[in-house]
Amino acid sequence: MTLPTAPLRRARCAAVGVVNGTLAVLAHSSADGGLPDSGLVFSLVALLTWATTGFARRELTAGRMLVLIGGGQLAMHLMVSLAASRHEHDPSRMVASHVVATALAVIVLTVAERTVLALARAVASVLPSKLTPLPATAPLVVATPSRVPALIVFLDVLSWRGPPAEQV
Repeated sequence: MTLPTAPLRRARCAAVGVVNGTLAVLAHSSADGGLPDSGLVFSLVALLTWATTGFARRELTAGRMLVLIGGGQLAMHLMVSLAASRHEHDPSRMVASHVVATALAVIVLTVAERTVLALARAVASVLPSKLTPLPATAPLVVATPSRVPALIVFLDVLSWRGPPAEQV
C-alpha cells in the first residue's frame, strides 16, 4: 500500500501525537489527578508527538492505532503522575477516564487516517505519475580550461614548511 510523501506522513503522525497527548492530559485532570507545571505538560506532549512520528512509514490501522494511543495514554499518565505535586485520585475513575479517552481517540483518528489517505490517493491518481524530461535539441557544451604545465604551477607555490628545527 503506497503512502503519501514524507511531509504528509509526518503531519499525520504529529496530529496523532498531539491529540493523544492532549486527551491524556484532559483525561488525567478530569479524574482529579494533579497536573505539573504547564511547561512540563507541553514538553511531555511534544515528546509523545515526536515518539509517534516514528510510525509514519506505515498506515495506522485500528489495531496499530489502539496500541499507539493506549501506550501513549499509559506513558502520559505515568509521567504526569510522577511529575505532579498532588496525586490523590480515585483509581477506578482514572482508569475509566483514560479508557474513554483512548477509545475516543482511536475511533476519531482511525476514521481521520482513512479519510486523509483516501483523499491523498485520489489526488495522486489525478496528478501525472512521472515527469518526462524534455528532449535535447543541441549538444551540451561545457567550457574547460586549457591545460597548464605542472612545472609553472609548482613554481608559483612558495612553501616555508619543513621538518621541525630540533629534528634537523
